[in-house]
Amino acid sequence: MSDSENESIQDLLECAEEYENLMREKLNTENKSNENKHNSASSNKKHTTISDDTQELPMEKVIFGDREGLLENLAVAVGESKKIIDEKKAGAASEDDDLKDSRKRKPAWTDADDTDITLGEVKRPTRFSGPHNHLRQDKSYKEYLTARYVRTVPQPKWAELDNKKVSEDAEDEALLQTVGFVAKPDTNTLRQTHLEFKRLKDLNRATYAEGSISSIQFIPKSTATLVTGTSGIATIYSIDGVKNEKLHNIRFDKFPIMCARLKPCGTKAIFGSTKRIYYVYDLLSAQEMRYKLPEEVTTLRNFRISPCGRYMAVAGRFGNMHVFDAFSQELIHTFKQNDDVASMCFTADSKNIICSSLSSKINIFSLTKQRLAHSFIDDGCLKGSAMDLSLDQRLLATGSMEGVVNVYDFQKLQLSTTPKPEKTFLNLRTGISDVKFNHTAEILAMSSVEVDSAVKLAHFPSATVFANFPRKDDMGKIRVVEFSPNSAYLALGSTSKKVSLMRLKHYKYY
Repeated sequence: MSDSENESIQDLLECAEEYENLMREKLNTENKSNENKHNSASSNKKHTTISDDTQELPMEKVIFGDREGLLENLAVAVGESKKIIDEKKAGAASEDDDLKDSRKRKPAWTDADDTDITLGEVKRPTRFSGPHNHLRQDKSYKEYLTARYVRTVPQPKWAELDNKKVSEDAEDEALLQTVGFVAKPDTNTLRQTHLEFKRLKDLNRATYAEGSISSIQFIPKSTATLVTGTSGIATIYSIDGVKNEKLHNIRFDKFPIMCARLKPCGTKAIFGSTKRIYYVYDLLSAQEMRYKLPEEVTTLRNFRISPCGRYMAVAGRFGNMHVFDAFSQELIHTFKQNDDVASMCFTADSKNIICSSLSSKINIFSLTKQRLAHSFIDDGCLKGSAMDLSLDQRLLATGSMEGVVNVYDFQKLQLSTTPKPEKTFLNLRTGISDVKFNHTAEILAMSSVEVDSAVKLAHFPSATVFANFPRKDDMGKIRVVEFSPNSAYLALGSTSKKVSLMRLKHYKYY
C-alpha cells in the first residue's frame, strides 16, 4: 500500500478510538443514573430486575457496530486509493506511448494534400485492370501506395530502427554524433591495414658476437632469448627493449651452429652443425652433453623437434628424413622422398610430419603408420624453401625460391593432390628464406635473405599485407624470423650479426 493509503487508515483508526471513548463515557453516566434509580427504588422497597441483554447491548453496538463502519470506511478508502493508482498507471502508460511515438522516425516534410486524396479519386477501372470493387474507395491513396511498395520491396535490415535502445542510450548516441566524439573500435581484433609497432634496441646489442644469425629461440618460461650464429657462439639475452643485457653465452670450438631448437620443456637446447656431432645443453645446470650422429646421418644442420618432445626429425641426404628418439637418440624410422628435404614441421598431435622438398611436391608422413599419408603439388612452386604450420592447425604456409608464398587450408589440402591456395603472396621477388605464423595465426611473417630488409607481414583472415611494415630502417638481409610465445615481440635475424627487435603493441604479453 502507498503512503496516502496508510495515512487515511491511520486517521480512521484514531477517529474510531475517540468515538469508542465517548461511548464508554456515555455508558458510564447511564450506569450511574441506573444505580441511583435502583437505590431510590430499594429505599422505596420496589424491586425491579434489569436484563443482562440490555446491559451488554450498548457495548456490542459500540464494538461490532463501529467495526462494521470502520470496515466500510476502509473499503471506501481502499477504493479511492485504487482509483488513484489506476490513474497513475494510466498516466505512466500514456507517457510510455508518447515515448514510443517519439522514437519513431518522423518525416522531414509532409504534404497536406496527400491525406486528402482518396483511392476512389485516383484509381479508375480500365480494360486492363478491371473493376476495383475489392478496394476501399475511401482509403487514403498514400497508404495504398506505401503498402504496395513495402509488399513488393521489403525494408532491408540496415534501414530498420533499433527500438530496443533506452532513451538515455539514444540521447548519448545523439550527443556522440553531434559533439565530435569517435567511437572506440574493438581492441581484441588486429587491424588489417595498419600495424602498430615500435622498433627497440637490437636484441644482441650487448655483444654482436654470434656472427651470421642462424637461429632465434624465445624461452617460454622466461623473458629471455637464445640467439645462435655461425661463429659457434650461443648467447642468452634478457628482453626489456632498452638494455637487452647478456645473461649467459656458450662457445663451441670449431662448431659453426647451423640450427638450434629448444625442447618443449624450455630448459634444454639442441645445437646442430655441419659436423657429425651435436650438443644438448641444459639451461638450468649449464651443462653440455656431446653426442655422435649415427652412420646414416652426416649433419644436423636442419632438424625439428615434435611438440610432445619425444621425436626429432632430421633432414638427411638423397631425400632421406630420419626420425630419432629425442631422449635415447635412437633411430626410429627413415622416410624417403625423391628430392632433398627443404623444410619440415610436425602437426600438433606429433603424429604427422609435413616435409617440403627441393621440388614442387610436399609430402605428409604418418609416424604411427610409418608411411606416406598424402602428397600434393605446391601451386606455382618449382623449388621449395620454407614452410610453417599454424598452432591451430588451420593454415599451412609454404615458401619457394621463386619468391612465392602460398597459404593453404590444411584440412582441405589433404583431400586433393593439386589444392588451390587460399592466398598467394608475391610481395617478395627473391627466394623465401623463412615463413612464420604468430601464436594466434593473425600474422604471417615472410623474409628473403637475398635482399636487404626483405621482410613482410600479412594479416589474417583478410590476407592483406601491412603497408607500414617494414620502415626504411637498415635491418640487413633477414634470414630468420621468430615471434615470442604471445607475439608481443618479433625478432629478425640477419646475416650481418644483428637481431632487430620489434614490439607489437596489439599484443600485451610476452
